[in-house]
Amino acid sequence: MKGLKTYFTYLHRNKLFTLVNVAGLGISLMFVLLIANMVVRQLTVGSDIKDIEHIYVLSNEEYSASNYLVGERLANRYPEMADWCAVNAEACNSGSYAVIENRKTSLEIYCVKDNFLRFFGYSLLSGNPEQALVDAHSIVLTESAARKLFGDEPAEGKMLRLSADKKDMYTVTGIIKDFDNSVIPDEVEAIVPFDYVDFVNWGSSMRNPDMNNMGGTTILVRFPQGVNPDQKAADMLSFLKTFSWGYQHKLFREAFWMPLKDVCFSEIISLQLRQYNPVKVWIFLVAGILILLMAVFNYVSMCVAQVSYRAKEMATRRLLGSSARSIFWRLLGESALFTTGAFLLALLLAKAVEPTACDLLQTRLDIWGDLNAITLLIYLIGIVLLSLLAGVVPAVLLSHYHPLDVVKGTFRRKTKAVYLRALYVVQSGLTVAMLTCTLYLSAQIYRILREPLGYTYGHVLDYPAMTVGSSEKIRLFRDEARKKPFVKNVCLTAGTPVNRGNNNTTQLYDNNGIPQNVSFQVFRTDSAFLDIFHIQVFDDRKLPRKWGNMYFSESTFDSLQLDYARTAELRNEYGRQYAVGGRYADIKFGSILLPQSPTMISVEHPDKVRPWNVLVETIEGDQAAYKRELDALFSEVVEGIPFESKWYADEMKEVYKDLLHMRTTIVAFTCAALLISLLGLTAMSIYFISQRKRDMAIRKVFGSSAGMERARLLRFSLLSLLAGMLLAVPLAWFGVQQIDGILHYSPMAMWGVFGVAFLLVALISLGSVCLISWGAVRENPVNHIKTEYFFIVCKNR
Repeated sequence: MKGLKTYFTYLHRNKLFTLVNVAGLGISLMFVLLIANMVVRQLTVGSDIKDIEHIYVLSNEEYSASNYLVGERLANRYPEMADWCAVNAEACNSGSYAVIENRKTSLEIYCVKDNFLRFFGYSLLSGNPEQALVDAHSIVLTESAARKLFGDEPAEGKMLRLSADKKDMYTVTGIIKDFDNSVIPDEVEAIVPFDYVDFVNWGSSMRNPDMNNMGGTTILVRFPQGVNPDQKAADMLSFLKTFSWGYQHKLFREAFWMPLKDVCFSEIISLQLRQYNPVKVWIFLVAGILILLMAVFNYVSMCVAQVSYRAKEMATRRLLGSSARSIFWRLLGESALFTTGAFLLALLLAKAVEPTACDLLQTRLDIWGDLNAITLLIYLIGIVLLSLLAGVVPAVLLSHYHPLDVVKGTFRRKTKAVYLRALYVVQSGLTVAMLTCTLYLSAQIYRILREPLGYTYGHVLDYPAMTVGSSEKIRLFRDEARKKPFVKNVCLTAGTPVNRGNNNTTQLYDNNGIPQNVSFQVFRTDSAFLDIFHIQVFDDRKLPRKWGNMYFSESTFDSLQLDYARTAELRNEYGRQYAVGGRYADIKFGSILLPQSPTMISVEHPDKVRPWNVLVETIEGDQAAYKRELDALFSEVVEGIPFESKWYADEMKEVYKDLLHMRTTIVAFTCAALLISLLGLTAMSIYFISQRKRDMAIRKVFGSSAGMERARLLRFSLLSLLAGMLLAVPLAWFGVQQIDGILHYSPMAMWGVFGVAFLLVALISLGSVCLISWGAVRENPVNHIKTEYFFIVCKNR
């Protein structure tokens, strides 16, 4: 420690150097630690599952999902299926709740085949895994759900009622550890036998022979070692075509077994299992590495700028007998010490911002919990590599020059320009590239959020109706809400554009009498729906139908090549007729980034609608107060059932929440990069200008002015920035391509945002140089020529 005394003295005397580099390295390493934790957790998803490499998921070209009865039929046909399981998440995030002694508590429910625990190899904290899900009215709670429902009391053996099943009580037969970093979604709080699906969605029920819902259940199969699951893929496809309507109607053309460990990062959608976007993960990882590199460049560049200040110390050590090698390793040791301190700071910062990072990255992080021997070894290797990267350039410079160069002053002139300019170029290029990607992503999201939807809306509150389970209560709420002076409209509807309504895929006859697959998004609603969303029906035929009118979007007739004026009805292959009550301009449902299809609005009598949602439109005014009053009314009517009302505008934003979170995260990365860059460039400018004071003094003696010297410094910075563009252009182009790959939205030219990014970085860089040089170029040149004169006199003697 005694040998490092001079280093600590140096850090104390150069507080700006210490602050900039500790803050820069600490903040950048914080980002790297958080992103690394996220990436490692995502790459190790499913590590809690027994024999995951032998488990496969039934998939087609669009979904890793099917129907429970498909699994049964495949198991009966193919004996090589050693075991199979089915999971259904339709009761999750649907407003389900548990009732205990008239107390209603929200509960996220996962429906599974009775062998679920054995199939995945899950153990229970209490209860018998072999028997826990055998009875149709059993329920296994997660540890946190048990505490939420029963407090500190033992939950096993307790009774409760579930919202969808109005008749039977359920017995808690086991407690399982909370799902964390598993293929099972983290939000799952309760596991019940598959029988419960009967009450959630009859189309997915194992008792429904029609198998209406072919995308609500995931079929998982364990194959013995050595068996190729896709060896009989062609036979399986032919077999599915004999009974599965999705294959019979050619909605799906492929059938194969996807390894469970590949589902997490697959582009094929799985609504029942956890999935991540691999491109987004790599964007975050690259952004974190770039920030780290910028911080390292800061450290290296400032060490190079400070070389002349430490050169006297190292020259003295050389003259006293120290070798170049010992100087080299001493400086690397100082770099390791500095890096270790920054790493410890980063570790504390990462833990402090972990909750915010979890929200931004939309995943669970656990910096402390994931620490183990392997993690610590990786951290140690990372510190060593970072220390070498950050310390090798200053160490080489200071250890390879002759000590007499320092005495004569030639050492400073040899080192002051080349390294600084190179590092300045790299850092400015990286900053411009990151800022370009951030601005491009923000511009694209701005365009997406303002894309015309084919409908408009005002202040609309959305209340869940399905969780209430009583049409009478919903109609009572509607009637009472209408009495409020601030309520403009109330609508009962089965679906809204933002939640996509209900899909109805059927075959309709086109203009040539040939059946064509048409995928409708159907909204069964009352007439207020058209008013709330300002949807104009063209040529309303006002058909005298008992159950209301069916209005079709214009793309319906285009896709079937039908003349609307001559089309009174649409017919499907089963002979069902859809009377055309009118048409309207196409509306966009869900995310505009997803494929769009024709829509149908079935306007029915308000008392005949079986609503999923209650929409309440309010007038201009205190919207927060209106919401509180309506929430109180709804809670009173539904007798305390847990619910969450949302503004329709907020629901629209939730559709794009992944993009919005990604934008916020990238903005945070970019702000950190700009801060690091600004601090580094400012500090570098200070040291760079201080090194050039003698040269400026000599030029001023021979007639140069303060303005000319300032212009010379600005020209040096501007040329470095322009050189940095050679690095920024390919990096920015690559980043923009990755963003376009995530968005799947019409790309825009990047050069506009690239120009803005360059101007911002140039303004910051040149502004800092201008401010810092203001005093330096006005100093009396005599103060700096004294030193030059001293060296000339010494040399002549």
